Amino acid sequence: MQLANPSSPGTPSKPVPYRVSYSGRVRQRLLSLAGLARDRGEGEGFLAALKELDRGLRLYPEFGDPLTDLRAEPGHVRIGVVRPLVVRYAVLEERRLVVLAALPVLLPKSSR
Repeated sequence: MQLANPSSPGTPSKPVPYRVSYSGRVRQRLLSLAGLARDRGEGEGFLAALKELDRGLRLYPEFGDPLTDLRAEPGHVRIGVVRPLVVRYAVLEERRLVVLAALPVLLPKSSR
């Protein structure tokens, strides 16, 4: 997605990325899941999924499916899947902030 730059008509500008905040528990869980994925032979796939997930959350957090609206401030909770990872996260639009506080899940190994 490219937005027009108001200072130079016709010149596209890059969208402002969202900030992504991972709670300490989520960071610890991701480290644990990385070890589990490595042990079952999916270490490289896990790392690629984690990088893609982080990129998606920063550039287009709406990629996940909506679950509910937030009550304390404008925003919503979504669930996103970048195989083999599943995460639930909040998108706070006004602050351009994505918060991951719920523990991520590692999907079962693919039988492909």
